[in-house]
Amino acid sequence: MTRPFNKVFCIGFNKTGTSSMHRLFTELGLRSFHGYYSHIPVTDPLYRDFDCFSDGDQHDYALLDRTFPGSRFIVTTRRLDDWLVSRIRHVEMRRSLGATGPMRQEYEADPPSALRRWVARRLAYHQAVMAYFAARPGTLLVIDICTGRDAARACARITGFLGVPPREGLELPHENALRPDAPVSGVRGREEVRKEVRAAFHSMGLPPEQHAAVFP
Repeated sequence: MTRPFNKVFCIGFNKTGTSSMHRLFTELGLRSFHGYYSHIPVTDPLYRDFDCFSDGDQHDYALLDRTFPGSRFIVTTRRLDDWLVSRIRHVEMRRSLGATGPMRQEYEADPPSALRRWVARRLAYHQAVMAYFAARPGTLLVIDICTGRDAARACARITGFLGVPPREGLELPHENALRPDAPVSGVRGREEVRKEVRAAFHSMGLPPEQHAAVFP
């Protein structure tokens, strides 16, 4: 398959539709790796074996850009409040499974402080990404596939950005977003978690318009 790009790197945060991006890449016939790859050295054979990479936290996009020239970068994002709700519920799900990880450890050590750091970290990272790619906007796509989505339009934006012709009937899959908010032991419902997020915003003095901010 002849492609107008080298690799595709999803460099947004986790809980922003990265599972759906992975499925879309696969359905486009691209070899896609879905998992945290930011800690994997760029010399690892993994980068040779796959075309697309998704999931993670903050990535060294400058190093990826230098190492794999001609690549495309995608920042998946979503409403700030929804993102925090999803992250908290992800932590609670991992707790219910007995799984750990940096995000769970950070949140459980001090939930209010963790939320403040997540908000500040996201803002700084998004601003840095925009500054880095400012002179080459054609290599970066910022897209929200989680909020108010038009699946066909989002799919067309992604395939157009990649220069890959969409297959007939291709639609953007919505992996985790389609799962019902069914009760899970130890995992609060979205609306209950949203109350915690609203309280955190209030303590931060974050204006209402920022609660729904998608980017930066």
